[in-house]
Amino acid sequence: MNETIAVGLHQPDGPVGLQDGRVALVEMEDGHRCLTVLEQDGRRREICRPGGRPTGLVTDGDGCFWVAGGPENSLVRLSPEGRMLQMIEGSDRGPFVLPHDLAFGPDGLLYMSDSGVRIADLVIGQTIRPDFLNAAYNGRIYQIDPADGRVLRSLATGLLLASGIAFDSKGMLYYSEMLTGNIYRQVVGGRQEVFAQALRSPIGGSLRGPVGLAFDRDDTLYCAIYGQGDISLIDASGKVSGHIRTNGALPSNVAFTPDGKHVLITEQQHGAVERIPAPKPGLALHRPTI
Repeated sequence: MNETIAVGLHQPDGPVGLQDGRVALVEMEDGHRCLTVLEQDGRRREICRPGGRPTGLVTDGDGCFWVAGGPENSLVRLSPEGRMLQMIEGSDRGPFVLPHDLAFGPDGLLYMSDSGVRIADLVIGQTIRPDFLNAAYNGRIYQIDPADGRVLRSLATGLLLASGIAFDSKGMLYYSEMLTGNIYRQVVGGRQEVFAQALRSPIGGSLRGPVGLAFDRDDTLYCAIYGQGDISLIDASGKVSGHIRTNGALPSNVAFTPDGKHVLITEQQHGAVERIPAPKPGLALHRPTI
């Protein structure tokens, strides 16, 4: 069993290890849509309720929180205390649809996946709709200038439930497509290619697929597989080389602690955060000063 460092959370996602040993995350269940910090003793502390349905989270070099899924499906920047500093609602081609996950790139820009489906077409309350496969999906990957709050370009379109996003040590961009099980990669702005297939079998009638992504220093990709109950380890050639079982069936995201020594997993079946010793040290995240 993995070590459980918190339970009783409400659809946790977007874990971020903070420099002082605490863990930040978002909770997205109705009535508990908030930015949360877990103290080192495991106590849960709500920082704020930014509005919307928060799903993704990163921190910048100023210690501010960037939350995907703010009011009206926006991207918001919050101070360390939770005060609203900035809101980005979309590009010049229209508003965001359903922001999902975030990653800063080596260029200091912010990259965001947008699942590309109306939330009402995906869930009823807290339950996945039985006809979710029939929804109109147009997932996108956005490149954003965080300093002036402007979407620079869309790097991918037409994705079937775009989800996780991450960079490897060489600056290549990776993102997951939940309904197909594909993980794509590209040189930023270049042609996308299928890097890996993360699912053991087709999804069938239940929502299952690759979500959050994180890299270790050897460029092994750790991919949370929602509905499959594990973290898939994918080597640099795109081959699934191993699995880390999770205590519940619904891991939503994965991250390394800043020292690279532990893996953090948000798991939604039990509303938990799990922690395990990292098989290999984690790759440090980009945290630019804005």
